[in-house]
Amino acid sequence: MKLFALMTLLLFSIGASAQINRNVSKYNLQGDLGLKGYDPVAVFPEGGGKAMKGNGSFSVIHEGVSYHFFSQKNLSLFKTHPEKYEPTYGGWCAYAMASGSTVEIDPTLFTIHGNRAHFFISSRAKRNFDSDVAGFEKRADDHWERISGEKPRK
Repeated sequence: MKLFALMTLLLFSIGASAQINRNVSKYNLQGDLGLKGYDPVAVFPEGGGKAMKGNGSFSVIHEGVSYHFFSQKNLSLFKTHPEKYEPTYGGWCAYAMASGSTVEIDPTLFTIHGNRAHFFISSRAKRNFDSDVAGFEKRADDHWERISGEKPRK
């Protein structure tokens, strides 16, 4: 009976950790640094609403990805709700992801849609994506799940 309980607990633990772990091997990283060192909170209204280069003095490693922040305030905001502030699609261009491609980004080009920050390679890619955010998000979400094995953050 104890062996059964132990095996059940072990299987539950493995299943729970599989849901938490990310496939960071599919992320757009420089080493383990995400968003090319830019602050993922800064692009949201509560973080200032514009792209800001992060400072290594304000950093955190979240599930294998290192993020830098412009300020202690933004670091604290991230720690309270990291799933909101992480870039979509592992930090790849959202417009390219909608067609199943992983393309670099310019972290100063972004669109906030709800609780999601989408980044782009060019202003043209951003314009195209912004012309039908819901449609491109749906396609990009499907491709990201296929590429990474992860459910897209909502």
